[in-house]
Amino acid sequence: MQNKTSKSLFGVDLNQYRANADFKILATKCDFIFLRSSGSGTGKFKVDTKFLELAKKCRDFGIPSSAYHFAVPSADLSTADSQCDDFINILQEGYGKGNYGELFPVVDVEVPLDKSISTDNLLDWIDRFRRRFESKTRRRLMLYTGAFFIEMYNNFKHSKKGYILSDMPLWIAMYTDIPTNPPFPNDAGGWTRWRVWQFSEKGKVAGIDLPVDVNWGPDHIDLLRMPKPVSNVKATIHGGMAKVTWNKSTDIDLNGYNLFVNKEYITTLDKNAVAYNIDLRKVPRLKAGMEVVVGIESFDLDGEFSKRVEVKAGTRDNEMEPEERIQLEDQMEFQEFRYDSKEDEEEETFFIRYPKGWRL
Repeated sequence: MQNKTSKSLFGVDLNQYRANADFKILATKCDFIFLRSSGSGTGKFKVDTKFLELAKKCRDFGIPSSAYHFAVPSADLSTADSQCDDFINILQEGYGKGNYGELFPVVDVEVPLDKSISTDNLLDWIDRFRRRFESKTRRRLMLYTGAFFIEMYNNFKHSKKGYILSDMPLWIAMYTDIPTNPPFPNDAGGWTRWRVWQFSEKGKVAGIDLPVDVNWGPDHIDLLRMPKPVSNVKATIHGGMAKVTWNKSTDIDLNGYNLFVNKEYITTLDKNAVAYNIDLRKVPRLKAGMEVVVGIESFDLDGEFSKRVEVKAGTRDNEMEPEERIQLEDQMEFQEFRYDSKEDEEEETFFIRYPKGWRL
């Protein structure tokens, strides 16, 4: 894997035993903070007693953060479901409903140390946890584990499926103060790059009175953080088309945008797009006269999505293509109004046909 660079970000991870911190000082020393939200080491799910307080302090002092769950894999794969669901719930208590932190949420796997389960079992458990988490939250999950632990479990290679976890962002622990360790992490488990490297558990950081876990991060916070919401979104309607414009996202790992109308997916655009015309006649279930709400989200190279921004564009025009008008008329009930006209001693009778329920 790669070594740190002169641009590598610096961060710490905190828990209830390292909660006595001066956040005013930390805000000048740390680019990011990971918090322990919970753990299952005692055999049942337990919330870190300082998590909610620490999450609020990170927000108050503008330090990007997220949290990790100390997981305990077992031969019973269904325990991945219960631990995952409890983790999702406590994250929302810390960050708000539908929010899971600015940075990658993390599953921390460093047990069992006695190899009481097989490598395949361990990997299947983690994979089940992450797939459930990502499906329920629409967020990518990062894996924390130790270099020694990957080696202990057959280099995290599944006997039938290969390196099934290597597409997860990796937070690896490998301490440089251990003489037998290399100067930086070796390739392992199918990974050739780390996203976060915990290089010591004895770090001394101003603002924290006890030794603390310290980490190198990527060269830019965007590589840890979910994309920012798209800005300056505008939408107008004319002639059956909705024109949408927006400012290009400044995220360095931007990969593209998804567009929606009334929550219906419309299209995916590349990262250079800043405008798009939507043919409202092709939007499912959108009828003339209905309100049109355009939504847009950006996504990055990791597959993380920004919060969706929605703007009201107006109402769909009454203009229709001839075949669309015929289709609509076939579904409507009509009634007739008789009109007798007498002009120049001549009587004429007219019938006006109009939709039932309309008033003339």
